[in-house]
Amino acid sequence: MKRIVSILLLIALLLSLAACGSSEPDPNAGVYEASTAEYSGITIDIAKVFPDGFSLELKNGGKATFHYEGKDYGMKWTLDGTTFHAEGGGAELDGTLADGVMKLENVLDSGVNINLVRGD
Repeated sequence: MKRIVSILLLIALLLSLAACGSSEPDPNAGVYEASTAEYSGITIDIAKVFPDGFSLELKNGGKATFHYEGKDYGMKWTLDGTTFHAEGGGAELDGTLADGVMKLENVLDSGVNINLVRGD
């Protein structure tokens, strides 16, 4: 009987430790609004290309939502140092992320680079 109680206590302890994950929010989480686009050395205001703009919301746990033309698209994201990668809905986005500034390179193989800034 003592052995069964000991095993049950051990299982309860292990389950309680497994449930104690980090609850701290990811410091990179937030909404990143597109600000400028670059193509062939020319930089333009994103509002001239996308009048309604677009944004990428990074969430905890590697989830993201791409907001464009009133629609939301689910994505997953990773960050390795400053190297950023997101994918979902058949699209992949690569670039860098540091100090609240995201730079997406060659978006959808178009040759366009897009700069996004995290809103506070």
